[in-house]
Amino acid sequence: MPQFALLLRDDPQVFAGLSPEEAQKTIEKYRNWRLAPENRIVGGNKLKDHEGHVLRKNGSKPSVTDGPFVEAKEVMAGFFLIEAESYAEAVERAKTCPHMQFGSIEVRQIDRV
Repeated sequence: MPQFALLLRDDPQVFAGLSPEEAQKTIEKYRNWRLAPENRIVGGNKLKDHEGHVLRKNGSKPSVTDGPFVEAKEVMAGFFLIEAESYAEAVERAKTCPHMQFGSIEVRQIDRV
């Protein structure tokens, strides 16, 4: 069955403004969505906030910069890996993800080469 990556982007400041109770409720929403059998989640994780590196070729050698970039409004926050029959099915399931309240979700099919 085809697999799709749901790439979650958000503004980390949104989560920073949640009270401890709101944060716990939000975590529970993600947990429930992830455990729902109809979503066929096969993997995924939250990425650490304010950490990461970006590598680019700079002449003959790579340059490394800290990321995510401060000028970006949204940063990659995490991902889910799901199984779905088609892009349409993957998109429909992504629409039900709690992350839709906080940012955007990019749906990409895994290319098995």
